[in-house]
Amino acid sequence: MTMKPLSQRDKRTLKVTVAAAVLIVGYFLALEPMLASYHEKRSERDQLKQQLDRLTSIQSGIGAIRFKELNERVPVYVMPAAAAEQGVLFRDELTSQLQQAGVQARTLQLRDNRGKREDGFAVLTVDVQGQCGYEQMLRLLADLKRNPYYVGVEKCSLRVDTRNRNTMSYQLAVYTYAK
Repeated sequence: MTMKPLSQRDKRTLKVTVAAAVLIVGYFLALEPMLASYHEKRSERDQLKQQLDRLTSIQSGIGAIRFKELNERVPVYVMPAAAAEQGVLFRDELTSQLQQAGVQARTLQLRDNRGKREDGFAVLTVDVQGQCGYEQMLRLLADLKRNPYYVGVEKCSLRVDTRNRNTMSYQLAVYTYAK
């Protein structure tokens, strides 16, 4: 069995068949995965764009009001600085909050009462004593969470004045952490 040489027509048919096979294999190995990846990335981009549009629309109109209300409810916190710096920052911010709430402070004292804790942070306490009204104290306690250095209330004691029932004397101890 000897092979006959291929005619021109057979050569053309073979070339077209090989070219078609290369195109089919190339499509399934290269082009189809690239197209699938492109469509996946495009749909992911569209989802992220919708999410971004939703978030930016929150900052205008009724969404802005809700966004502002949520921001006011979430406490703000700044990582502790060195003890000397953190104490001054905390005391100054607390003094500002006392003034904004209309609370009169007779004494305001910063103390480092516990030394270093196991986690390496010191606890600084500000003791405040003075006179105020009940609503003013409630306003102060509600606004403390906006103080970026505030961690918690250690002591809050209220005593009603026997002569004037609208005023009361208070003792308040709030603390922060420092390096």
